[in-house]
Amino acid sequence: MLGLIASLKKNKRLLLDLVGRDLRARYVGSSMGFFWSVIFPLVNLVVYMFVFSFVLEARWDEHQPKEVTALLMLAGIVVWQAFAESVSRSTNTLVENQNLIQKVVFPSEILPPYLVISALANMLIGIAITLLGVVFYAYIQPVEYATGTPSNRVLGLGPSLLALPLLMMLQALFTLGVGYFLATLNLFLRDVYHVMGVALTVFMFMTPIFYPAEKVLEAGMTWVLQINPMYWLIDSYRKILLWGDWPSPPIVGMFALVAVLAFFAGSSFFQAQKPRFPDLL
Repeated sequence: MLGLIASLKKNKRLLLDLVGRDLRARYVGSSMGFFWSVIFPLVNLVVYMFVFSFVLEARWDEHQPKEVTALLMLAGIVVWQAFAESVSRSTNTLVENQNLIQKVVFPSEILPPYLVISALANMLIGIAITLLGVVFYAYIQPVEYATGTPSNRVLGLGPSLLALPLLMMLQALFTLGVGYFLATLNLFLRDVYHVMGVALTVFMFMTPIFYPAEKVLEAGMTWVLQINPMYWLIDSYRKILLWGDWPSPPIVGMFALVAVLAFFAGSSFFQAQKPRFPDLL
């Protein structure tokens, strides 16, 4: 693992160049360019809001207006999309870049990281949109809450925003570990890439993104939340972005432990099998 970290530092310029190329290539040739990064999360929000809030009438609780429900969903969507995109693209990245790996001396260990960094950079736009929504509904045109609304469920910003870089760093570490593991496993079992599409969909609906975690508790399925690191992460983001609260230290600590273990396991598996990559490809 130390060798992998040293290689990433050595090839930092190439890594950043790949990130820049990927961000530019997302919308090359389109008239609106980078603004599609703003439109996509908003379109997803409208679709999910219609399905879950209007059709299925999902509400976090009776105290919160629909504007707050929309922001809760948006905060979850932007974080989940960054994770899902990174994992999905990392799974097939070695196969897609087999010409580089087979024919030249290429540091294949920079492939999953550049995809993770690119997704996180794109996620920042969604976070900015979420914060603008909080500013609008908290300070410019405040929404009306029902009587008895808990103070920790009223929109607002606070110094807890300083914890955002920590969450993003842990998210990158966790996603990178998963990406390294799946990219390597996909060389042995090419079906992994196809299975991940279904697995990520199932994982998404097991994570309280479009419904409150209390619904899971009421159903007697507490274990679903206890074993779901993405729930821990998204809940921490919501506390920071929407309520101005600091995330729970035990939750952040658990996620940090899982992130480190995931990175260690994924990177170790990647490095152990790296000499076999040309033959497997």
